Amino acid sequence: WSWDNCFNAMALVRHNPKLAWDQFMIFFDRQDESGLIPDFVNDKYELWNCNKPPIHGWTLAWMMRRTDFIKETQLREVYGPLSKWTEWWFTHRDQDGDGIPQYNHGNDSGWDNSTAFNNGIPVESPDLAAYLIIQMETLAEIAGLLGLTEESSQWRQRADDTLERLIRHFWKDGRFTACRSGTHEVSEGDSLLLFVPILLGRRLPEFIRTALLEGLRDENRFLTSNGWATESVSSPYYKPDGYWRGPIWAPSTMLLVEGVAAAGDNELATEIAERYCRMVSLSGMAENFDALTGAGLRDRAFTWTSSVFLILGHEYTL
Repeated sequence: WSWDNCFNAMALVRHNPKLAWDQFMIFFDRQDESGLIPDFVNDKYELWNCNKPPIHGWTLAWMMRRTDFIKETQLREVYGPLSKWTEWWFTHRDQDGDGIPQYNHGNDSGWDNSTAFNNGIPVESPDLAAYLIIQMETLAEIAGLLGLTEESSQWRQRADDTLERLIRHFWKDGRFTACRSGTHEVSEGDSLLLFVPILLGRRLPEFIRTALLEGLRDENRFLTSNGWATESVSSPYYKPDGYWRGPIWAPSTMLLVEGVAAAGDNELATEIAERYCRMVSLSGMAENFDALTGAGLRDRAFTWTSSVFLILGHEYTL
């Protein structure tokens, strides 16, 4: 899957950076002319009817801060494919032309059945805009390192413009929302997906950071003894084994722990990392977990679960 590989690369980068780089780049080897990368690949075929979210710029920036393996050769290798992948979203996933790319299917977000998609598709969601802002900032950094000064400035300006658009478009009545593309009808439910923009950290205005952190500390919504549920435990849509409507997952935990730290709350980030690692130590490397009991659910041996366990253990609990 074309975001699972990112978390696996992150887990590898400290001790085997070459393997981590190959893991990160594998989907760009299969990129098509439009810039799209497949949903998954295996030794027999690849799937193109859906895709996964563009967390690749965020992943690359995270890896660059932790290894000196990624040098000019690697930056030149990734700059073109990452640029095309970014442009694909703005060119092929902005049906209403408002500058806010959309998901055409829940699977495209990685949060397949999130309540953000309750009112139908396509959906404009703030997590996607946040990923693309970070991706464009990463491209700006790479372009600068490669001496592409004008391109660096252009990426930086586009990131700034998209951030302004994200806040104006999605921040309503003290919270981020998701909506139908075109009609902009707000989706029902209370999904953790809408907190992913906290990855932007101090780029967000203080009042937004404060509101997001308050929501993530609320034990009547997402915070449980095992970490963050993917749907508020008080939501009428919450299901203990509801896939992305309640259970704890590795990727959501990893993204939001890093986001909370970026927003300045290292105490909460560390606490969630410890809760996740403790839960996984007891329940094994399942695909997802009952948010209230910590019991493993679904696929009982999942790679990104173990990868995030290793990352959070190293970054926050050692």
